[in-house]
Amino acid sequence: MSESSSIQQIPLNRLSPSSLNVRKKDRKADIDALAASILAHGLLQNLNVVAKDEDKFEVVAGGRRLAALKALVKAGAIARDYAVPCKVLPNEQAREASLAENVQRVDMDAMDEVDAYGQLVEEGASPEDVARRFGVTLRHVQQRLALANLSPKIKAAWKRGDITLDAARAFCLAQNHAQQDAVFRTLGKPVTHAGSVRARLMEGQMRASDRLVRFVGLEAYEAAGGAIRRDLFDAECVFIENPTLIAELASAKIGAAVSDWAAKGWGWVETTLDGSRPEGLAPSRLQPEWPDPTPEETVMMQQLQEQIDTLDTALEESSIDDDPRWSDRDDLEGAYETIRQNARGWNAEMMKHAGVLLGVDHAGSMIATEGLVRKADQKALDAMRRQATETIAPAHDIDTSLEGRSASVFPKALARQLTSNRTEAIRSIVSGDPRIALAICVAALGSRVVRHATPAGIGISVSDTFGPSDGETSSTAQLESVLPDEPADILAWCLTQDCETLLALMAGFVARGVNLAHEDTSSADKERQTTADLLATALGLDMTAHWSADIEYWLRLPKARLLEEYEQAPGMQLLSDRVRLEKLTAAAKMKKDALALRVDDAWRGHGYLPELLITPLAAGSLAVCSPALVAAE
Repeated sequence: MSESSSIQQIPLNRLSPSSLNVRKKDRKADIDALAASILAHGLLQNLNVVAKDEDKFEVVAGGRRLAALKALVKAGAIARDYAVPCKVLPNEQAREASLAENVQRVDMDAMDEVDAYGQLVEEGASPEDVARRFGVTLRHVQQRLALANLSPKIKAAWKRGDITLDAARAFCLAQNHAQQDAVFRTLGKPVTHAGSVRARLMEGQMRASDRLVRFVGLEAYEAAGGAIRRDLFDAECVFIENPTLIAELASAKIGAAVSDWAAKGWGWVETTLDGSRPEGLAPSRLQPEWPDPTPEETVMMQQLQEQIDTLDTALEESSIDDDPRWSDRDDLEGAYETIRQNARGWNAEMMKHAGVLLGVDHAGSMIATEGLVRKADQKALDAMRRQATETIAPAHDIDTSLEGRSASVFPKALARQLTSNRTEAIRSIVSGDPRIALAICVAALGSRVVRHATPAGIGISVSDTFGPSDGETSSTAQLESVLPDEPADILAWCLTQDCETLLALMAGFVARGVNLAHEDTSSADKERQTTADLLATALGLDMTAHWSADIEYWLRLPKARLLEEYEQAPGMQLLSDRVRLEKLTAAAKMKKDALALRVDDAWRGHGYLPELLITPLAAGSLAVCSPALVAAE
């Protein structure tokens, strides 16, 4: 009997998968595409089956085709008893036939598929028709058509192995064959790196990730008539074909903000798109003023801080990275910072002698550098600063109330002159009497910190924004018990004390004004860390006497950081490279909790400190490094 005569038409509902089919993986891969192909072109290859009981058959070769046919039945495209061409095999040949079909098959060459799609379109089929008939996405067809339009030299190079498929795809960015061939000649063979191809083809072009493009926005650029070149194979790879238009739009957008900043009172406003700074700037800048928060603001900030602290405690206990309460914490912190920033202000008269530079940061957002001073304005600003320093007191410290006293018999100008003369005399004497100066300082600080009052006419203050810690509770109570209850009596009391008492009190008050806590993210945080380093060095601070790493600390670190700390543990430094690598490899496979315990054990007793807690060496100091300490043990 010939092979063709052994083919039978068997109803689909009498076919089922067979356990003898040797393909165990990818049985349902691309079923939708295969179903679309069968619907468009029919079943081009028969199934191999073996007979079972009750006129049923099992498919031993063609399982994906069977799944595609059943998918068409489910979709209502064919009947349940659709006639399927099948070759009926003896049971003893079933497994061999399945193996032969799956082993001997050779996938179509990718470039052959490309040429086939290109031929279909040349014959009149639209990309949409091709996608529908073969059950693939339109983007897949467009990608294949782009490859079909490559230079013949590049397609030939791909077939002989001189270029990888990824690199060939990168050449699709340029439609000009001469440009493709010119770039191909400059590259070493074989061409394997798609990024190098794109860089050569798009040399000098602007990417959509450029900060100016982000600032302008792709929609605004396209609305202005700008063209975009997209890589069909890499959605992140987008190029701007008209960089000049981007520069014009960016200049117009940043220029529109100039009037708004000028209306705030600045003497001048300039813009920059390339990050350059205006010429003729003085080295110093005008700084904003940070007045003490009002009692209402202080209460609000304390309430917000208490809520943040409560949330921090709860979040530490949960140890869930994606805990939704982190968003609540961010909102609270934002509200706290808003209150703090709203208190910031600029001296209106000094602003007239300073300016703002508007630019664009790397993220594509507009940034404003405020308080820049030109050299020509420096002298005027210095004079205004000196005048401000010589002022008797801020306006809000001057008691203008007439209640309880009669109106002055002196003209205002004369009264100011007389009191100014007296102020100068007091300053002159105080500057030569350290004890009196110390008494005034302690009185001002004590009034502010303990009694929350400001002595009239004395511009010395400290803000306790950090709040007392558990260890400071007793010292705070002691300070409150020493000072008089009435703020008005504090200065008189301080004037009767000796220097030793005053110095001890002042140390406590000044300490309450130190707040160096930060989150190590912003430039302001780095400045606080620098201040903390300077003080720690001057005090000879050894944080190992105040803090030690425990399991709670290690559990809060990300796994990548835990692996780094484990690699740097003292015991690890004594191991050979091979053993250390084996231990690190094993640690990388551990769950985070188990790894944290391992790191805690490796560092326990060795005086571990994270970078934020390490006191820098003072000039001329020497230190014993970790390897030496390990060797000494």
